[in-house]
Amino acid sequence: MQQQGKRKINPDELAERARRHAQQSRQSLQVAARLAELFPQVLRSIKKSCSSKGSQADREALTHPDYLAKLDQYIAVLGEGLEARVQYETHRMMLQAWQSENAFHKAFDRLKVHDKRRFVASQSAKRS
Repeated sequence: MQQQGKRKINPDELAERARRHAQQSRQSLQVAARLAELFPQVLRSIKKSCSSKGSQADREALTHPDYLAKLDQYIAVLGEGLEARVQYETHRMMLQAWQSENAFHKAFDRLKVHDKRRFVASQSAKRS
């Protein structure tokens, strides 16, 4: 979700997107972990079907199309999980930024300061 110009951010939408991405990340990473656990079993199964023995069977199994397909599947699912995690973190930070900005504006409104830029400039001048 990229902002263009000064688009208003809807906090409910950000919270929902963060929740959805967190759930997707969790699910994808769980599937990836399970796929990683299955690699030794898949490798053993392929090695048994190979005609070679020893290290030659290991090499054949590691380059077998079925094993490579499982590896590609694992990489794709892991990538989806990591991408969803980044999206979750991004939306969570955007929501926190919105909350911070909202609190900032409420604090200024309570002080009845109307020209915020002039107030900040005067505060900076006092500190100098």
